[in-house]
Amino acid sequence: MEFYDLHTHQIFLEENDDPYHSCIFDVYPLEFEVAKDSYHRHAFSCGIHPWYSEDSDTQMAYLNEIASNPRIVAIGETGLDKLKGPSFEVQIPVFKKHIELSEKLGKPVIIHCVKAWEELIQIRKETKPTRPWIIHGYRGKPELTRRLLHEGFLFSIGDQINVDSMQLIPVDALFCETDEDEMSIREVYRQTSQAVNMDIEEFADCVAANIRRIFPTVHPPKPFYPKEVEEES
Repeated sequence: MEFYDLHTHQIFLEENDDPYHSCIFDVYPLEFEVAKDSYHRHAFSCGIHPWYSEDSDTQMAYLNEIASNPRIVAIGETGLDKLKGPSFEVQIPVFKKHIELSEKLGKPVIIHCVKAWEELIQIRKETKPTRPWIIHGYRGKPELTRRLLHEGFLFSIGDQINVDSMQLIPVDALFCETDEDEMSIREVYRQTSQAVNMDIEEFADCVAANIRRIFPTVHPPKPFYPKEVEEES
């Protein structure tokens, strides 16, 4: 099995970096230069979180400078949040700048959305993106899930799962993540595979295929064979 963590803020040092997973680290533009020299094996997403979209001109300008770097495989996380951050008069223009950059560079967008689904769907209809939009940490209810599937969104699942929604999402639209949570990526895979009624190895193969399709430059991790790892330990 190969384990991929689509979206994480975890801090991995050389001595605690699990060789059996490959990550897409989320970083802010001004963090990227240091981060890329610290994590040689992993990829990055880079963007401005909606909470911090006010007075973000410097970060946005730098993002435009660095986003073509091949180690940045996605734009974001970016998006909309009704519960925290500046007004939508600030958030929406910054979000749209990320969309423009995504389309220009041909890179997917990692979406943060809280209580702003109508606005998110409307912006997608207005901008008509050609690149994938992946909602990270998704745990919405079935009615919302059906709407988002109809609009063409993809989904990244973390430690909190709405099992009823998981029954609706095609496996070729799924990824897994740890974000800032304590649950390991292996446990996220186990929990998610159970929610979609699949063997974990079969599910992991499907997610790996999704990664190769959407993020072809992400380096694969060392394959995980439980019996061999038990023998090593």
